Amino acid sequence: MRKNILFFTLAILISLTSLSCKRISDKNEKKEVILASFTVLADIIKNVVKDDFIVRSITKPGVEVHGYQPTPSDLVKASRAFVFVDNGFGFELWVEKFVSNLKFRRITISEDLNPIFISEDFYKGKPNPHAWISPKRGIIYVDIIVKALSELRPSQKELFEENGKIYKNKLSKLDEEFSLFINNLDKDKRYLVSCEGAFSYLTNDYGLEEVYLWPVNAESQITPKRMARTISIVKDKNISSVFCESTVSKESQMVVVNETGAKFGGKLFVDSLSNNDGPANSYLKMLEHNLNLIKKGIY
Repeated sequence: MRKNILFFTLAILISLTSLSCKRISDKNEKKEVILASFTVLADIIKNVVKDDFIVRSITKPGVEVHGYQPTPSDLVKASRAFVFVDNGFGFELWVEKFVSNLKFRRITISEDLNPIFISEDFYKGKPNPHAWISPKRGIIYVDIIVKALSELRPSQKELFEENGKIYKNKLSKLDEEFSLFINNLDKDKRYLVSCEGAFSYLTNDYGLEEVYLWPVNAESQITPKRMARTISIVKDKNISSVFCESTVSKESQMVVVNETGAKFGGKLFVDSLSNNDGPANSYLKMLEHNLNLIKKGIY
């Protein structure tokens, strides 16, 4: 008798759980899909639209975005979206081909951004795409997304604006804290040495000098001359720490470490968020992680 009661109780629980899951599934199927080109952008959008839309990213956490090759499953994702949001400035090298045969609205963030141009090598004169690395520019990203989505879905405008305001306040706090740190830092310590020249917006916005081993998208172009230049600067300026990005190998930067005695300050997240159990599983946490590592390394 007791076994029968347990069996029926378990059956009822399973039935209720299945019904609940079906209701959630049905509710989600009615939501419109917003597709972003990469994880950082998707997370910013999620903070603007909250649970009223489904937000998906083409690339997964930890994936290098520049030379990504879209898959058939990415095309399926895109077919279900009403709008596609990309960064622009040549960041997603694959994007024009990807969207060429798809029918949806498109928002390109860079169309409303003032670029910082790359100063050397193959990409000289082209815009550096990594504007989101600076909290100041992140605030602009939010404004662009709020405005563009409000034009597409006017009935949700107040929701987008309110969510955007709350989110921008959080970004402003990070901006204020890092600005205060830099303002109190000796000028001879204001150097940021990274593998890729992906931090131009951050260094420009906060008064740091940027030093890197290769410009954007050019890891294969590490030359003896550029390596020697980086080593020389780190030695001459007595720079205490150097960094690398999470999606590339730190091997080249370790040469700088071994030649100069500087410390390896850690991996900074740029093109991609971390997995859920990582230190940068949201845009805010990514910024916090990066800025905390930089503060610890250059102080």
